[in-house]
Amino acid sequence: MSVAMPLVAHTRSSRLPVDQVAYDCVTVLLMRDGSAIFESEELRRPISVGDCVLIAPNTLTAYQPEGEATVSTLLIDTDYLIEHLFWQHLDLIPDRDAARDLAAKLYPDPVQVLRLGEREVERLGPILDELAMRTETRQTGAGYFRAHALLLTVLEAITPHIRHALVAVPPLTSRERATRVASPRWRAFRPLRREAAQAAVLMHSDITKRWRIQDLAAHACLSPSQFTRVFRDSFGVTPLVYLTILRVQEMARLLRTTDLLMRQICPRVGWINSTHPPAHFRRYYGVNPSEYRRYGPPTASQDGPGVGVARAVKSANESAKQPVGRGIAVELSTGHMP
Repeated sequence: MSVAMPLVAHTRSSRLPVDQVAYDCVTVLLMRDGSAIFESEELRRPISVGDCVLIAPNTLTAYQPEGEATVSTLLIDTDYLIEHLFWQHLDLIPDRDAARDLAAKLYPDPVQVLRLGEREVERLGPILDELAMRTETRQTGAGYFRAHALLLTVLEAITPHIRHALVAVPPLTSRERATRVASPRWRAFRPLRREAAQAAVLMHSDITKRWRIQDLAAHACLSPSQFTRVFRDSFGVTPLVYLTILRVQEMARLLRTTDLLMRQICPRVGWINSTHPPAHFRRYYGVNPSEYRRYGPPTASQDGPGVGVARAVKSANESAKQPVGRGIAVELSTGHMP
């Protein structure tokens, strides 16, 4: 089975200018050979071999080669990078919306020109070439993980050079930890207690039931406070947050597989009204239900691995004026070469 990717990579050697363009994803340019004049709305400066340009989504940029220049370009889905930021700071970020807000504060500059050095870019050359080859078409499972490993190697080289603002992020309070709607995978990994596992099975068996802590605790032969502690130690979240996650996941399945309206879906997953469920859904999936139904999960849409990357690829294909060095030109929705 083939899988789509949350990025596209290509290398282009040309003397022709690259006209102003903006992508709805993060763009990384790495100068492999030659030099160019880089321009954005706020910046105009020369870039040469060893330079890396980090460009925020929806930022107009262009560059004019001085002679012939070779540039490797990475188009990376924003949600994919936000997901990494979320996992890096689990103790500080309550949900993926907060991760987006933190990213905007940490990296306020729309463009950063970073100096990696000629030797470092030369070292990354074979990695960039293989990454371009692997993102030309959909990958097998093994190829998917290989492409991710290559991308993470590139990001590892770039990250130490990225400038970020000083942002004070207070740790989560106990109340925030108790009420966050987050996948239980974030917790410290511990063996499941039998009482917690049995309660989880009960909630799985009927997510529409109005489960009370008292009822679940009685089934486990524990006091409500003991039961809540045991359950949180096992799953990383309280029983009621765990139930909310189950309901949100079932809501996502119904959004993907049916044409039911939200007011019809909510009762089917256990919510009487449809006022608050969309907020729970967004906190868990990072998009609201209507966006999810239209595009699918942020990094697995029908248009490709993230709407931003799909649009970027389409735009790049339509605007390409010369042959490319290593594979720009694929429509991610099909995975076929043009």
